[in-house]
Amino acid sequence: MGSLQTTKGHNALSVWERERLDLVAHTLTGLHEHQALQFFRARPALLLACLHHHYQLDANLIRALGTRAHWRQLSANRSVRWTEALIAEHLDHWDWELLSKNTALPWSKALLERYAERWNWQSLSSNAGLPWSQSLLEAFVYRWNWAVLSRNTELPWTRAFVDANAHRWDWAALSWNTGLPWTAALLSSYQERWDWTGLSANSALPIDEALVDKFQVLWQWTWLSANPGLRWTEALLERYGQQWDWTALSSQAQLPWSQALVQQHAARWDWKALSANPHLPWDLALIGAWQNRWDAQALYRNPGLPWHALLAHWRDPAFLAAPEDHPAPAPLPDWDWDAMSENPALPWSMAVLQACHAQWDWDRLSWNPGLPWDAQLLHTFAEHWDWSGPSSSAVLPWDALLLAQHAQNWDWERISANSHIPWTQDLIAPYTDTLNWATLSAQPGLAWDYAFYLRFETHWYASLVGQHHGLNVHHLGGDDIATLLLEIPSPAANSAA
Repeated sequence: MGSLQTTKGHNALSVWERERLDLVAHTLTGLHEHQALQFFRARPALLLACLHHHYQLDANLIRALGTRAHWRQLSANRSVRWTEALIAEHLDHWDWELLSKNTALPWSKALLERYAERWNWQSLSSNAGLPWSQSLLEAFVYRWNWAVLSRNTELPWTRAFVDANAHRWDWAALSWNTGLPWTAALLSSYQERWDWTGLSANSALPIDEALVDKFQVLWQWTWLSANPGLRWTEALLERYGQQWDWTALSSQAQLPWSQALVQQHAARWDWKALSANPHLPWDLALIGAWQNRWDAQALYRNPGLPWHALLAHWRDPAFLAAPEDHPAPAPLPDWDWDAMSENPALPWSMAVLQACHAQWDWDRLSWNPGLPWDAQLLHTFAEHWDWSGPSSSAVLPWDALLLAQHAQNWDWERISANSHIPWTQDLIAPYTDTLNWATLSAQPGLAWDYAFYLRFETHWYASLVGQHHGLNVHHLGGDDIATLLLEIPSPAANSAA
């Protein structure tokens, strides 16, 4: 075996090698900058969109924008190099509501105080970027929206913080807040103030048997029954059997499900909700034991059932060849073909779809992600699909051939919005007259680069593209941006002309 080879670190490079690498990097930077300059010089609308959404604009560049500045977009932009001086320079231009929501501003007590009459204090009350502290709350105690603050999970929640503002909180909103340091002691201290419906639904509470016991006369039992954070035990279920909302319990994922538990409370369950719950320990024995209780429609939609065992006859060649001559008994009460058509967990195959062709609801099948979607399946049943379903599919093997084979069938609005299609220039080119270009322009996942944009330049909506992609506008230096902005006529000049 040869010895392990290692590369030299930067400090081990010779002076000549470092100079060579620096030259290469400088040359590439220059090429990128030149390419970006040429591209954006010919596309001022796209340049402005990309600048407003993706460039780290500073005070000088915002000044250079002049009447071309879109102040609502700038007010919401977190990439701007925000300073107090920049805010002061354009006081009458900012959208102060959007500015109040922007987490990237240089937030401080002084900044809040300086523009106290301009801020939207309700928006500020939910802004995670503020330097939240007790002193900050005290400084503007009569300006905050305390209901919004009470819902804000980003505040520096401690027991002391809750206590310090006990006379100010909106206790109903506070009760639903998952950010508090919830303990039994905290609940006890403000027992009369809490909204116990909110507490009962709050998944962040450490709810176990002891906590349920401690406040048993206060819980709102329907909400508590549906709380996914409750630490369930069989003893807890039994102890409060009369208080639980058994419809909510029947849909719970977190109960200690077992066949014995189903048996123990058979008279209490909501059997329709239970039939739809995929978290039960489903097997043939459980299904058979309660054959007369299950809700057929809910059961046939339930993806948690052991469908491969229930529908074992679907693999029988004799059945698949002539299902009318080999009828199989329904494994559950009745057959609900509409519900089955929606269920992604059935043992789907081309043969099963063909064998039971007349029974399926093809509109529902068209949206079922569990089918074995491929070009053959799509072609075989082409006349039956609701094509809006396949057009939205995340699992079809999308390529140029598949699009071409069914060009007359696709729902092109949904195709244009489908982020799972691997859009390329060649894939798009044949459909320039059928695609919805506004919808396509808004897709962030496309292979955006200069060549891609140029190929279909007359179709793109520059403002929509610029919202989600910068097209390497960051390759331009501040001087380049300033030069380009000087070349763009102002809106006033355009209107005068």
